Amino acid sequence: MTTPEPSSAFKGRFYRSYYNTHIRGRKGEASLEQFAVRARIYDANWSRLIPADRQARILDAGCGTGSLVWWLQRRGYAHAEGIDVSAEQVEVARELGVRNVAVADLTEQLVQRRRHYDVLILRDVLEHFERSHIVELVELCRDALRPGGTLLIQVPNAEAPFWGRIRYGDFTHELAFTESSLRQLFGSLGFGSVTFHPAGPVRLRGRDLPRQVLWRCLEVVYKLMVFAETGRRWAIVTESIIAAARHTAEAEEGRRP
Repeated sequence: MTTPEPSSAFKGRFYRSYYNTHIRGRKGEASLEQFAVRARIYDANWSRLIPADRQARILDAGCGTGSLVWWLQRRGYAHAEGIDVSAEQVEVARELGVRNVAVADLTEQLVQRRRHYDVLILRDVLEHFERSHIVELVELCRDALRPGGTLLIQVPNAEAPFWGRIRYGDFTHELAFTESSLRQLFGSLGFGSVTFHPAGPVRLRGRDLPRQVLWRCLEVVYKLMVFAETGRRWAIVTESIIAAARHTAEAEEGRRP
C-alpha cells in the first residue's frame, strides 16, 4: 500500500495545470473581452466594498488570470496588485497586459507585509484550505492590514439551496461556510465588524434578464423557507457569500498587552 500524498503536495499537482484543466473549461479562454464582461459583476458586487481612495493598497490574493486586478487598475487604483500560486494563470494575466501580478505564496506574502494593505481580497480562496490553515491565514490577513483596513472574502455559501455545486465543483475545495461560521471566525480573530453581502446573478447581456427575474422570484421563496424553519428574517441564499471584515482601531487596541 502506498502512502497518501500530503494535502499540499497533491494540490500542487492540480494547481500546476489549474487553468487548462479547470478554469478554461468552465469560463472559457481568458481575454480582455471576457474581462470587460466580468467587470459588470465586479461593478455590482464589489465596487461598494472598496475604498474611494485611488491610492489604496489593494491585494487580490488568488488573482487567477487577473480580471479583478485589471478592473481595479482600470478604475484608477494604481497600487492594485495580485498574486497566485498558479504560474500558468499569472502568465496569462501578464500576456493580457495586467500589471503588478506575480507568482507567490499567500502566507509568505502576508508575513512580509505587516500593516501594509488597505484592502485584502480573497475571492474563492479560503475554501481551498483546511480549517486550521484558514485560521492562520485570516490572522495573517489581519496583521497585514493597516488599522481601518478591510478583508474581503468570497466563499461557497452552505445556506444556498444548491451550495454543493460550488463546494464540490473543484476537487481542491475543502469546505463551505455560512454567515454564522464566518462571524465566528472573524470574531475570534479580533476583527471589529463584519458585514455580509449576496453574490447574486448579474445581468451581463440582454438575454440574461429572464434568468435574473426568475432568480429574484426564487430567492424570495428560499428566504421564506429559511424563515419558516428558523424564524430568521434575513438570509443570504446565493451560492457564494461575500463578507467584509474591518480591522478597526478598537480591535487593534484590544489585542495589545
